Amino acid sequence: MISWRVSDSAEAIRGELRAWLAANPPPTATRDSSLESFVTVGREWQRQLSGGRWLGLHWPIEFGGRGLTLVEEAVVQEELGRIGSPQVLGLFGLTMVGPVLITHGTDTQRRRFLGSILSGKEIWCQGFSEPGAGSDLTAVSLKCEAVVDPTGGEGFRLNGSKIWTSFAHIADWCFLLGRTGRGDRPHDGLSYLLVDMKSPGITVRPLRQISGEEEFNEVFFDGVFVPRGHLVGEVGKGWAIALTTLLYERVVLTFARHVQSERVLHELLNPAFQARMSDSDRAELASHVATFNAIRALAYHHVASYAGGGSPGPEGSIDKLLWSESFQQLADFRLRLEGANAIISEDDSAHSLRYLYSRGRTIAAGTSEIQRSIIAERLLGLPRLVMGPSRQTPMKSSATT
Repeated sequence: MISWRVSDSAEAIRGELRAWLAANPPPTATRDSSLESFVTVGREWQRQLSGGRWLGLHWPIEFGGRGLTLVEEAVVQEELGRIGSPQVLGLFGLTMVGPVLITHGTDTQRRRFLGSILSGKEIWCQGFSEPGAGSDLTAVSLKCEAVVDPTGGEGFRLNGSKIWTSFAHIADWCFLLGRTGRGDRPHDGLSYLLVDMKSPGITVRPLRQISGEEEFNEVFFDGVFVPRGHLVGEVGKGWAIALTTLLYERVVLTFARHVQSERVLHELLNPAFQARMSDSDRAELASHVATFNAIRALAYHHVASYAGGGSPGPEGSIDKLLWSESFQQLADFRLRLEGANAIISEDDSAHSLRYLYSRGRTIAAGTSEIQRSIIAERLLGLPRLVMGPSRQTPMKSSATT
């Protein structure tokens, strides 16, 4: 595959990391298909990387980072993909909560949470989706309420539920949107809260996936107390902060997900494996390699544009859309090449599970349909359409997730 060369400073980081990885190889999963193994290995690997200061490189030095840019962050992810690195466990904290607290949090919140996010000591889950809200988080249907504590406590009482909450069953904390009021616009009255998952009144129910694993969960809140100090930003102004979260998710977290695609491609590019391919298989593989490198080049272009101090914007929806759909196609190709062995062979069971996992990538972090709407409205300036029974009515563009 293509070897990218970026700035001299980023290439220096690449060389430093390669030397560190040679002396500090990642832990190995005993069973790639096991969620339990994923959690154990991911936690240990995050601890190692954090100890070497290889996480949060773009974070300010005073918060445990190196004060670099997202380009250096991307180079680290690229090198981890090159060696077939396992995924660190605390991606939500590293790529979303951390940047949000650095930008919008209080000094107390930064001191309390940033160190444990980097080390993986505390794992975070994301409480945005709700059973009736779908992919439109700004809709009136977002009902999880956070009302001022009627008992007089300095905080809020949280009632409602969230769904599709990845790793809620192992998470220590949850960042979520709660409705503290209503206004003229659907997203008015949403507040951004940090919730201790050990709080009384929280019930977590795993959702078994088609793969047999239970990565996703339903989370129920019954009068859960959230201290005022765990409110990020102002009451009712959480939507703007949530947008920061989502933009980082679609740029930074998506780049981290490229590791998954690269791992599959490394398997396919093994000469011994290619010897089993037909000419048409090799042609399709070449197409996947070209697609991967084109998406990687675009992602690098986007992260490089933030090097001067900017923050991720809606162009992250392009990265997320292209990666998630290409990963599905790549996982499908890998499964087809394996044939029946992917189902009946225990050694190759990871291929079938990866294929099943890939199906959800075009839903998580905003569906492909939502991403296309964002691209159309925010990047191309197209009007939003209101779909009716007999007509399509253009209206002024508005924020969606």
